[in-house]
Amino acid sequence: MHPWLSRLRHDLVKRAVWAARDLHEAARDPDAADLAELRRGMFELRDSEGRPITAGELWRRMCTDAPAIGAAALDSFASVLTAAERQVAKLPAHPDAWREAVEAVLRIESAFAALARTLEKE
Repeated sequence: MHPWLSRLRHDLVKRAVWAARDLHEAARDPDAADLAELRRGMFELRDSEGRPITAGELWRRMCTDAPAIGAAALDSFASVLTAAERQVAKLPAHPDAWREAVEAVLRIESAFAALARTLEKE
């Protein structure tokens, strides 16, 4: 796997998706701690210097080092990530929207896979 993709997977995708996957597989509705963990996966990541950063901002920074993939592939991933951030941001006010938020975050995995396939074709 390309080093940039490995960093993206480790620093953003895995951290964002981890809590969503747990909630998706749980046989119960989430409690406040579960929803807080889902939010942290999108809004409290760490940059290369250990400072807090949102998934969207981390993505924008990572794009500056992206290999020659093409704007369409990068935009597609960005769109999925932005949709996930929007859904998760709704949770404090609308905790009943957790299923939609989980599904939106899980789509980051398939968007990452599509991005990886695009890079492999290059």
